[in-house]
Amino acid sequence: MEAFEIHLVSRKNHINTSSIIDSATSHVCPAENLDSPAIVPIIGKYTFHEVATIVSGACALFSMIICGFIIAGHATNYSFPVQQRQIIRIVLLIPWVALFCFLVVLEEKAGVYLVESLDFGCAIALSAFLLLMCDYILSHPDGFDDLFSAGARSRGALQTKGPAWLKRIWYGVLQFIPASIIIWIGTIVALAVGQYCRQSNSIHFAHLWITIFKFIVTTISILCCLRFYSRNKPKLLQHKILLKLFTFKSIIGLNVAQTFLINILAGHGTLSPNKYMTYHDINDGLASLILACEMPLFALLMIFAFPSKLYKNSNKAAPVGPVKALVQALDIRDLLGAIVRGPMRLVREQEREIKREGSVKMELQGGNGWSGFAEETEYNGNSERAGVAV
Repeated sequence: MEAFEIHLVSRKNHINTSSIIDSATSHVCPAENLDSPAIVPIIGKYTFHEVATIVSGACALFSMIICGFIIAGHATNYSFPVQQRQIIRIVLLIPWVALFCFLVVLEEKAGVYLVESLDFGCAIALSAFLLLMCDYILSHPDGFDDLFSAGARSRGALQTKGPAWLKRIWYGVLQFIPASIIIWIGTIVALAVGQYCRQSNSIHFAHLWITIFKFIVTTISILCCLRFYSRNKPKLLQHKILLKLFTFKSIIGLNVAQTFLINILAGHGTLSPNKYMTYHDINDGLASLILACEMPLFALLMIFAFPSKLYKNSNKAAPVGPVKALVQALDIRDLLGAIVRGPMRLVREQEREIKREGSVKMELQGGNGWSGFAEETEYNGNSERAGVAV
């Protein structure tokens, strides 16, 4: 009887191996082996999946509460909209990642469809961070000339074109937004037609090409941000840029590193389905669970990296209320428009916003409106300078 069972197992393994070989040669993705022992509880009466869902949900909730306080602090003291709009977008990365990590753990079979959403959130945060660094530079008396070459300030915003180095960095960072959308849609389509095949690195399947493409666009975006910081380091040091960089860029690095490590371990059989964890627990849920547990730590770091106290103590009236501030932050048309129109969009948008803020202050002060705007202009240097700095 034992000899017969061994023969059956041997024959089954031979059939599976032949199937994989045939699949590779016929360009058909081999079926995932979802077989696993009967699942037993890991803590009390709760299975690993139930524990992971509870833990990831609790971490997501805690992260959202912390980031909610940070965002509320900026929205209720929205005195410098050009900067604070970008800060709110960066802080929103934490709730975005935490929420989708929870959903991936909760609905493991749908996890592979949802996990690419993390790249889209990172793309928005990286792009917002570039615009924030630009505004920090422009807030210095000679910042306009630093970005747009010597003498640019005297020529004015409308007569100035972005230099080649800034355009390269600008598009190198902002390309991550459309690229992340393409990656997300491409993954869903490839899965739908059965050509994704994440258990294979064959050139005939989408998984390999999507992974390579994602690595390239992510690396370009991060390196361009670092290049911008390196080129403008003297003016950015006082804004704690390194802490800001670490706070949210580490999320990108950890997600890539942890997912890669788990895929390697699962591919070599070190991590395999057992009585506690199913195939989807290992390949879909585990990396998202770890990332979800890390989000509260990054949310706490956000308090120190992007405090609202600086804006609260500015003695400058907020041009809009908290609700409208949130609406402005969630409206990413300025980021999408910046992809098409280039670096000078930032300058021209700021010019219009400063004028609108001046109008609001005129109404609030109820006095000499022209004098109020003149004070704003004098504070920023001259009429062109008022159009590019907060």
